[in-house]
Amino acid sequence: MESRTMYEERILSDIQGFSERDQSRLYRISHYITQEIISSKSDERQMTDEFLSVCGTWKDDRSAEEQLQDIYSARKSTNRTEKIF
Repeated sequence: MESRTMYEERILSDIQGFSERDQSRLYRISHYITQEIISSKSDERQMTDEFLSVCGTWKDDRSAEEQLQDIYSARKSTNRTEKIF
């Protein structure tokens, strides 16, 4: 196997003298770092991008005051909490 970077060469050189048990431990650590730290960052970025892709921009020609008035007028009065207080 040919190394692509000097870091791969250094890592391979470092672990060649390790016992199989130590290589196994190192593999588990490396696998954890890859799956839980490195991949999760790219997964988080991908999830954010996917979420934003389904969100549209807010399009409304009305002024902020008109939009607020619409929100307030759509609210309904309720007496659900009268008995609590």
